[in-house]
Parts: sequence; structure tokens; C-alpha cells
Amino acid sequence: MSATSFTYVQRNRKMVFGIGVRNTLGAEVSELNAQKVFLILDGGALALQKSIEDLIGSKLVSTWTDVKQHVPVELAAAARNAVTDSSADLVVCVGGGSSTGLAKAIALSHRIPIIAIPTTYAGSEQTTIYGLTGDRHKQTGSDAIVLPRVSLYDAELTVDLPLSVTGASAFNALAHSVESLYATGCNPITTAIALEGVRAINLSLPLVMSSPKNIEARAQLLYGAAMSGISLGDTSAGFHHKICHVLGGAFGLVHADAHSVVLPHAIAFNAPVLPFEMAQLAHALDCRQDDVAGSLWDLAKRSGVPSSLAQLGLHRENLAEAATRAVAEIRTNPRNFDAASIELLLQGAFDGVRPVATN
Repeated sequence: MSATSFTYVQRNRKMVFGIGVRNTLGAEVSELNAQKVFLILDGGALALQKSIEDLIGSKLVSTWTDVKQHVPVELAAAARNAVTDSSADLVVCVGGGSSTGLAKAIALSHRIPIIAIPTTYAGSEQTTIYGLTGDRHKQTGSDAIVLPRVSLYDAELTVDLPLSVTGASAFNALAHSVESLYATGCNPITTAIALEGVRAINLSLPLVMSSPKNIEARAQLLYGAAMSGISLGDTSAGFHHKICHVLGGAFGLVHADAHSVVLPHAIAFNAPVLPFEMAQLAHALDCRQDDVAGSLWDLAKRSGVPSSLAQLGLHRENLAEAATRAVAEIRTNPRNFDAASIELLLQGAFDGVRPVATN
């Protein structure tokens, strides 16, 4: 990667950080000249329904609360029909990655903008990537229309987020940054953003897990997640991310939980061919260059997130199928791979062992 010859495209996005910024929602709706707002809230955001509806006011035409992870195609079709019936010209989504994912499915079909108010650390509100799941397969793609035009980051909305969701969704974001260091489309600018995301998450996640009401630490974690989302959106989903899509789409594993388990093992696999990127990650994680994968595993353990695929309900007999499916999904990777090598990686992730880089 040359520091003097590359292309970086700036996306059409607005990001607002601060305590109480959710209260600017009405003004943001007006700024986009929207007249009919379709509101999506997932289960974790239902307590906010009344306050968000009040902020939207008379422009609210429908509230949708049926949200499922991985955006099943049948659910997307039902929500799209509801948007058509309401003649909505703007989607507001409040919640985690599943809420954002459904909003993206609507934006994709109806070509209308999104305002996102994240209440987890998924970071998907900063990507042009969408995904729909049907017949045990998660189909992903990229379209500029699904990138939310506005994202409001209000750390107050994350204070009551369960620690199990906090840790797993933060690892989801962390995985975005880590893999974007070598994913297709990476360049010095995306790398700088990614390393900032890693640094912020590594510093703030342990603080949040030990002191859940620490609003400043949660604000820093939101910032890190947003940087990670940008880094993924400006590069592409690669080796690790595709494996997690298979585990979610084919076997129903929670997307964020799969990230926290698989990430250290995916990095252990690729580390031998990425010495420069591992040096960068080691600096951001404050660890030894030869122990980046192990340090990610340690962070997961300290954060109380799942560390084995067995914990997530996968069965050992599923590993061979998962590996075969992953090979069909992964387009590029810095290290050569086959179904056998991915199955071996997944065996380590299934058993939850601390990974080490191997040639």
C-alpha cells in the first residue's frame, strides 16, 4: 500500500456526538425536508419509543417494532410494504445493528434516506453494506443509499445496555477496524481511522465493563465504534467478516457474539503474512507484535463476552459445513486458505483456546 498513490472517497454522512443530541432529531428531520417518517425500534430501544415519537411529532406516519437479527427476507418484505402504504420519505432507526439493517433494506428498495440513533456499538450505521438472510444464507451488498445521512451518537442511550450486549457489539466494531487494515480498498486514510477505532475501543471497553454507568467511557466506546464502522464502510468485508456471516446466516448465531469468538482466531491465521499490520495493531492494543491475536482473546475474556463457538450453541459437527460455506463466500485474503484450514481455525474457536499465530 503506497502512501502517495491511492484513492479515498468521502461519503455523504453527518455524525453528531454528545450527551442529549437525540433531542435534535426533529431539526435533522426538517433539514432533510422529510414530511413522512417511518420509525423503527428494536427490542432494546422500546423504552425510548414515546420520547422518540414526540421528537418526530406530526411527521410520524408509522412505528415498526418487529426487528430480527440478520434481516430475514420475509421481515424485510413486510416492512417494505408498510413503508409503501405509509408513503414515508424518511426512515429513522433506533437501536442496534438489526434495527439499522432493516432500515437499510427499506432504503435500498425505496431509495429514501435514513437517520440512525445507535444504542449499541455495532457501527453498521457508518457503512454502505446491507444484508438480507433467506434459506440459511446471508446475502450482502453495498449501495450508497443505505448509508444513513445522519447518525446521532448519544451515550446516555447506552448506559442501561446489558454488559453482554455491550461487550459483544463492541467486539463487532473492533473486528471492523482490525480487518479493514488489510481488506480490499484499504489505504493510509482508512488505516488511520481504523487504528483510532482500535485504540478507542481498547481503552474504553474495559472501563465500561467494570463501571457500566461511566458515561464518558461509553461515549468514547461509541466514538470508537463509529470509527470502526467508517473503516469497514470505506474498505470491504473480508475473511473474518465472511466467516461470521456464515455462522449467523446458516446456523443462527448472534452476529456480534460470533465476532468476539472468531476475531482472535482469524487474526492468528493471517498474522504470519501481515507483519506491518500486526505491528500497527500491537501499538494500538499496547501489546507485543507476536501476541496480537492472544491480546484480542484476553480483551474478550476481560470483557466477559463469549470466547467459544460451543458457548453460542454451535455443534462440532457443524464446523465442516461452516468451513465449506465460508470458502464459497470469501473472495480475497492475504493468506491462502481452503476448507481444511478454515475448519482448523473454527475448531480453535469452538474450543475457546487462546490463539497463537502459526505459519
